[in-house]
Order: sequence, then C-alpha cells, then structure tokens
Amino acid sequence: MNAKYLITVGVVALLSVGCAYSIKAATDYDRTVTFSNYHSYFIVPGNSSGNPLMDQRARADVENALGSKGWTEVPDGQGQAAVVVHAATTTKHSYETFYDGWSGWQWRWGPNGLGDSATFIDNYNVGTLVVDIFDAKTKRAIWHGAASDALPENARSNAKATGQAINKMFSDFPPAPGER
Repeated sequence: MNAKYLITVGVVALLSVGCAYSIKAATDYDRTVTFSNYHSYFIVPGNSSGNPLMDQRARADVENALGSKGWTEVPDGQGQAAVVVHAATTTKHSYETFYDGWSGWQWRWGPNGLGDSATFIDNYNVGTLVVDIFDAKTKRAIWHGAASDALPENARSNAKATGQAINKMFSDFPPAPGER
C-alpha cells in the first residue's frame, strides 16, 4: 500500500478516537427493573439546547439507539416507557420537577403545577446531553444517562459528537438481568 494513504488513514483514525474519548458518558439505573419487559417508548420533550437542529439530532440519535436495542417508538402515552432527552449548554444548578398533572406528562421548572410530582436536583456542565427513562405506568425513573462534552459549539462537530455521545451512553443498554 501507498505510505501516504496509510498515514492519512492513521491520522483520521486517531482524530476519530480522540473525539470519542473526550466525551464522558455515565449511566445509572434501577436495579430492581427487568428491562426485558420493556419494548415500547414515547418521547417527552425535555430541555432544549437552544439549537433546534441539535435537539432534533439528539432525539433522532436516541430513537436510533433504542431502535437498535429492539425498542419501538409509539404515540405519546402509549408506550411502556417515557424517554426524556435534555440538553444543557451552560453550567447550571437546576431543580427539575416532573409532574403527573391533569394534562399528563410534563416537565416544568419550579414549584407550580398540580398532581403528583418528583423533584430532581442536578448540576449540568456545558455541552451535557441527558437522557432519562421512566416507567410510563408508575412514572418511576428506571434509567439515567448523561454525556458531557457532547454538544460542542462548533456546528460541524455537533452531529458527530452527539451521535458518539448517545452511542457511548447506550453501549450497555439495556442492563442485563442480575447486574447490580
């Protein structure tokens, strides 16, 4: 083979690996949940990144990741799981309250709203993509994933980084039965 070709391939591979390793992904899940019982989901809108194209890509990447795991997207309210995709483009301390009010599933900031609620306190760093999965019937959180450095400000890097972040986040999804 041509030495110039090998060097080019090597440089591209190193750059690809370098980008992937800068993204840090972490997940957590309810160890009492049997994920093989879940086959369908619906998406609930989460926090926007402020860039609708980035939000659309992140949602599509989550849909692809779940589809590759055998989950099927169904109309709102008809799935076994509710999936919320959040984007954080600035560092912030947030109080996120999830309400099951008269109009169904809702994310709202602050203490307003009627019905049952659960409040989560989180600090998110610049460029963090968060995916939360809830049991649609009980409205309990069953899985949480977060990837930092997943939303770069460079528009050309957005699609690649978001896809890599979701792939990293869902690499071991669903958790195997008996994993503790």
